[in-house]
Amino acid sequence: MSNQEVHSPDGFSQARCRLHVCTSCRPSTIPREPAEERPGHQLHARLAAAIATDPLRECVEVVPVECMSLCPRPCAIALASKERWTYLFGDQQADTSVEDILDCLRRYLAAADGELPRAERPPSLRASILGRIPPL
Repeated sequence: MSNQEVHSPDGFSQARCRLHVCTSCRPSTIPREPAEERPGHQLHARLAAAIATDPLRECVEVVPVECMSLCPRPCAIALASKERWTYLFGDQQADTSVEDILDCLRRYLAAADGELPRAERPPSLRASILGRIPPL
C-alpha cells in the first residue's frame, strides 16, 4: 500500500495508513489455543470486516501481527503511516472497541501530520495509549 494522499467520500484529504492488530493478544486467563479464540485474533477479524464495508477501506490496511510484546495490556493495536505520528494502544476489546478504533482512524487520517491530541481521541483510547513515535 502506498502512502499517497486520497480523497475520502467526506471530501477531506486522507493519507493511507496501516492498522496493526496483535492477533496473539489474550489475557492470561484465556488459553493460547485455539488461536481463533484469542481476543486479539477476534479483534483483528472484527476490524478487518468493519473496514471492508466502510469508506476507510480506501485508506486503511489492516495488518495482523503475531506479537506486539504488550502482553500485560491486551489487546494491542498501532496506527502507522509514513511522515505521520505512530500511535500504540493497549487494552482494546474485540466486542466493544471497534467503533472507537474506526473513529480514531478517521481522526488520525484527517490530521495533516497524524497528530492526535489526547482530547481529540475517542474516550476509550485516551487512557489506553502506550506510546507515540514522531514521524520519520
